[in-house]
Amino acid sequence: MTGSNKGSSSVHDEFEELIAAYSATDDSDKQAAIRKAIWDRFGKTGATFISDMANFSSTSRQLGICHFLKLIHRARQTVRPIVTANRGMMLKCDADNCYAFFERTDDAIRASMEINSALFEANQQLALEDHIYLAVGIDYGDVLLVGTDDFFGDPVNTASKLGEDLATKAETLVTERALARSSYKAHDNAERMVARVSDIEINYVRFTMAESVDGE
Repeated sequence: MTGSNKGSSSVHDEFEELIAAYSATDDSDKQAAIRKAIWDRFGKTGATFISDMANFSSTSRQLGICHFLKLIHRARQTVRPIVTANRGMMLKCDADNCYAFFERTDDAIRASMEINSALFEANQQLALEDHIYLAVGIDYGDVLLVGTDDFFGDPVNTASKLGEDLATKAETLVTERALARSSYKAHDNAERMVARVSDIEINYVRFTMAESVDGE
């Protein structure tokens, strides 16, 4: 086991111990103190980035899971360095999803555009069945960042909903609250959408790879 893995394991153990302590008591004062300890130790504010490969089910059914695992491998090789180059923290990849945290929304949006642009360029040299498209969801807010490989919080749930359920290939969906923290400006004709999840409204803007956005 590497030193970094040991460090990550130690952080996760600390997090789990705090959650276990919170779960074990019904005393409201103790719960409040533990909540504060959790947020003091693990709380961060920033942009959550979650990507999903489009056409996962149809492609894997037609060409087999090994073919799709090959595409997942290629997608991860594209996503990771671009996230890092844009000052993001690549947390983990799970199946065809990638999870990253950025301190600044601008960096998250720029990374999503660069990733889909890189994939588009690669697709031009490949057979149709080897084309890769990502859908990305981005939100902003307070999260619990546990080590360097996991995070929890409302912005994580929202970015997941946008990236996995609502965005289609080569699209980036950005919440209005994330966009408000960014120098990117949506075009006048940009699609502003509202989704409702468990009685919670998500206001977001749809960006496509092809459109030009005004950044910093």
